[in-house]
This record gives sequence, C-alpha cells and structure tokens, in this order.
Amino acid sequence: MTALQTQEHELQKLPLGVDDIVAAVEEDIVLGRLHPKERLVEEDLIERFDCKRHIVRQALFQLEDIGLIERIKNRGAFVKAYSPKEVEDLYAMREILELAGASAIPLPAPPKMIEELEDIHRRYTDAVEHQDLRGVFRLNIAFHHALFSLTGNALLSETINEFAQKAHGIRFIAITNTKTLMRAREDHEAMIDAIKQQDRPRLCALCRDHILPSKEIYIGLYRKRFK
Repeated sequence: MTALQTQEHELQKLPLGVDDIVAAVEEDIVLGRLHPKERLVEEDLIERFDCKRHIVRQALFQLEDIGLIERIKNRGAFVKAYSPKEVEDLYAMREILELAGASAIPLPAPPKMIEELEDIHRRYTDAVEHQDLRGVFRLNIAFHHALFSLTGNALLSETINEFAQKAHGIRFIAITNTKTLMRAREDHEAMIDAIKQQDRPRLCALCRDHILPSKEIYIGLYRKRFK
C-alpha cells in the first residue's frame, strides 16, 4: 500500500470534516502530488473524500484563506502559483517574524522545552533517513511550533506559524530534495545547540538562513516553467 493509499485509508475510518480535507490537500501540495496552477475539481474531491459539496467548498475557502489555492471567477479553484515577487514579499515577512521569535526566546531556555525539541528532532531525523516525506513534513511543523513557542508570546508564535503555512505551497520541491532535507536536519540540530550554548546571534542567523533554500529553489523553478 502506497503512502497516499494509507492516508486515504486512514481518512476513511472516521467521518471527514473540513479540517481533515484541508490537511489532506495541504499535504498533497507540499509533497508535490498537486502542482502550481493545477485545478481542484469539486466533483473529484467529493468522490475522493466521500462528503457533501458544502464540506468541500468550505475546505476550499479555508485553503484559499491559508494561501495554498486561489479561486478564479468562472474558472474554479487552482493550486496557487506564487510569482517571484510574491515569494520575495512572503519570505521577507517570514524573516522579520522569525528573527523576532529567535530574539524573544529566553536564554537559558527551560530544560523541558529543550528536551521536547530534541525528541522531535530525533523523530525528524528518522523520517529523513527513511524518506518518510509525510513524517518529515509533519515533524518539521512540530519542530518549529515547539521552537517558537519558547518565546512565551502566543500571538507572535501563531503569526510565525501562519506565515510558515502560507509558504507550504512553495516548499514542495525542497521537501523532496535529499540535499535540502539534510541541510534542514543539520539546521535543526544547530538551532538546538545554539539554544543550549545561549548563543543568540548564531540562533538568529540559523533561523534567517534556514528558510532561504525553499525560496531560492521555487523562484528558480518558476522562472523555468512560467516564463
């Protein structure tokens, strides 16, 4: 059974809600099963998730709000293809927010929080080594949620997470690139070490540089495909 079939099987065990469909489509986009400018057909989604049309439409509205799809009048819903300018703007905001987050993390950090980061990192490393891309995606989210929750500022942490989620449709190539995944794993390990060593300048530099590969890869591919 493939990873996608396993996911479908798991989804069919319980009645599906809007959040379940959003999570499944989001994962498809991030893992490259759906591509920029690819159309999302309501009838196909209704059949796939065995749900009512209004549930699918609510999910599409939510995906649009997140920034993963765009709805075009009289044409339908499509996976969003960010322009290079939109990507630059989004990542400029991410850099501002994540540097603010790194600057707000208390040093020394609580030992229990460091242990949580280390536990997530161990599982993330295992997922990378086994090419479990679904696990990589979910554990990467968990790592960054745990990292920025250290700030103690719920609004800042939520805003960082919100803008990171908007970038999921940009990360679909980076997450399938072995070299990029290895770098991300090394970055996570270095972030934990910087927190342990109470080295804030290094932590800030790591958080800033960590987000760059996915931006650069996406822009390069966009220019090749959509000249």
